[in-house]
Amino acid sequence: MSVNHDISVPNLDPERTLELVLEAVAELVDYELAVVLSLDSSDTLRVRKAAGPLHDERLSGFSLSLADRGDIAGILRAGKPKLFSEDEEHVDTYEQILDLPAGHSCMVAPLVVAGKPIGLLTLDHRSCGMFTPGIVRFIATISRLISLSLAKADQVESLAMVNADLVRERNALLTPGYEPIAGMVGSSAVWTKAVEALRLVAGSELPVLILGETGTGKELAARSVHRLSGRASKPFVAINCSALAPSLAESELFGHEKGSFTGAQSLRRGRFELADGGTLFLDEIGDLPLDLQPKLLRALQEGSFERLGGEKPVRVNVRVVAATHVDLEAAVSKGRFRADLYYRLSVFPVTLPPLRERHGDVVLIAERFVASIRERPGMEKLTLGDDAIPEIESRTWPGNIRELRNALERAAILARGARITAEHLIEFRPPLTTGGGPFEGRSVDRPAPQPPITTQPMAVLQPRSLAQAQREAIRSALVSSGGKVYGPGGAAELLGMKPSTLQSAMKRLGINKNSAVRGEEEQRG
Repeated sequence: MSVNHDISVPNLDPERTLELVLEAVAELVDYELAVVLSLDSSDTLRVRKAAGPLHDERLSGFSLSLADRGDIAGILRAGKPKLFSEDEEHVDTYEQILDLPAGHSCMVAPLVVAGKPIGLLTLDHRSCGMFTPGIVRFIATISRLISLSLAKADQVESLAMVNADLVRERNALLTPGYEPIAGMVGSSAVWTKAVEALRLVAGSELPVLILGETGTGKELAARSVHRLSGRASKPFVAINCSALAPSLAESELFGHEKGSFTGAQSLRRGRFELADGGTLFLDEIGDLPLDLQPKLLRALQEGSFERLGGEKPVRVNVRVVAATHVDLEAAVSKGRFRADLYYRLSVFPVTLPPLRERHGDVVLIAERFVASIRERPGMEKLTLGDDAIPEIESRTWPGNIRELRNALERAAILARGARITAEHLIEFRPPLTTGGGPFEGRSVDRPAPQPPITTQPMAVLQPRSLAQAQREAIRSALVSSGGKVYGPGGAAELLGMKPSTLQSAMKRLGINKNSAVRGEEEQRG
């Protein structure tokens, strides 16, 4: 006996459960309109879910007050289903929206939990005599299940709102050392502004568009958004749109049914389904094939799609974070990217600055990479030499953080796990040449090295040692924090260090927090 391990249980939210229950009722009760209404604290019934051939979009915003409908209020108090006879006069529940013929079949059933009415189920059919006493008894039973589903939906919605508030409050109190953002190293103003924007939007359900040059850490930022959100315990699924083969792109994103094309020997779930309940990261969204963009837009707007070769819609609950290094507005103007998809994705854009604009951060990031490499076997004694600091600071790093990391990885090997010198870093600078064609053998101009950031005149610039660089970074953070070391806004937070580690470094480097702040004030004076 073989077991199919590919069978997956869908992630059903309470709203989807209500929808499935109404679909199941339709198999036993021939209705043309079924509506579930919830009762709020102001004694107002509001439509939560509707199904059937007579379903009208206007029903989604429909509500009625029990103060104006004493007949329905009486049915709710009685707590039993009510089948209106053909000759019984009554006001149609949805007379403002639907024009149903006189004598049509109409039944209402209170939704009750623990003796308390929480809503109402209504069933309508344009023909008369469609609902028999047996159906009334069946609805009396099934309404209990619908009541539980509705109560669960209200509870989940309430908890989701509370959770969202707690996530936002937590994110506002986080320090750079907190694990979900621990890799976001840096204390420069432009970087701090970008991280703050990520923390702010993470607690919402809005789509996020992360902009920035190649190598600025866009995927790391996307993962931080996921870890800081209410979806942190759910999947984070990443896909690089520039790596999608045009012929397989739709299958990768939305999956395919068995036999949908040659080679499709079984059902395959796409990235949207794999990310259900969590976050889908669409890297290099600007390279997404144009013919696939309408389907992505629909999935974002409706939360549903069809697998390739499928007919039934697949519903998912996914938060999308997208990233790109290209100018999407320019792509829209040139017809390479849909304007409606761009506006859907760019609800909250966050731009990550290139490394050359993050003054003072490059040394902190380099030290973090070296510390990471030092944890590997044979690299326990790896350090940055004093002459390596000015070399690192003088480079513009057109490849940004990725280029810096690659340079240090290579330098660590050349240094044989000992001290990284400027020579090891210089050796990493290969001539940028093309591999063939009309440009073969021609070097590509690289940006000229920039001098280190300093307050001294250019004529007296001197290479800084590692200790000097650390001392200046700490003093700058102490000045920015007003001499505060611990807590929010403290120097330790600005530097992404543990306060105890910062205190040890200050003692080793002979830094007094009061002297650092006083010295800066005297210079300003």
